[in-house]
Amino acid sequence: MAITSVASATFVADSVNLIRDNLATNITDPITSKRVGNEKFVMTSYPKRPVKYPLITVVDSGVSQPIRLGMQSEGTAITLPLEIRIWARNVVERDELFDSVYNYLRTNQFSGDDITGANLHDFSLTSAVNVDEPGKEGIKSKVMSIQYLFICS
Repeated sequence: MAITSVASATFVADSVNLIRDNLATNITDPITSKRVGNEKFVMTSYPKRPVKYPLITVVDSGVSQPIRLGMQSEGTAITLPLEIRIWARNVVERDELFDSVYNYLRTNQFSGDDITGANLHDFSLTSAVNVDEPGKEGIKSKVMSIQYLFICS
């Protein structure tokens, strides 16, 4: 089931699944023709089975409630940080996928698009860190931390 709107009762799962689905739809998988069966290019957990790289994972990395929306209000503004990790076979592939993901997210943050239309606002890239396994054959990855503002009403 595709997520089209983030709900207050399920905002963490909805947000992770929304970003996963949008990345899967809008980021080109360099090896689509080599994937078989239920192999996925974008996942919501770290791989626990052998996978074909490149791969993108989207996970939540906690939540904070910086403000309430007024006295006698149950509404709150939620800061929702997410971790998007690009796992790749080499540095060039890693960086090209990072650029694609970042450009998709930064250009889909205004009225009516698939992200703000789903109630996630104020996209921010808070960090991007390379985490590479040693050696030429080691998996190259980039951990990108992003955050959105969600109004929980």
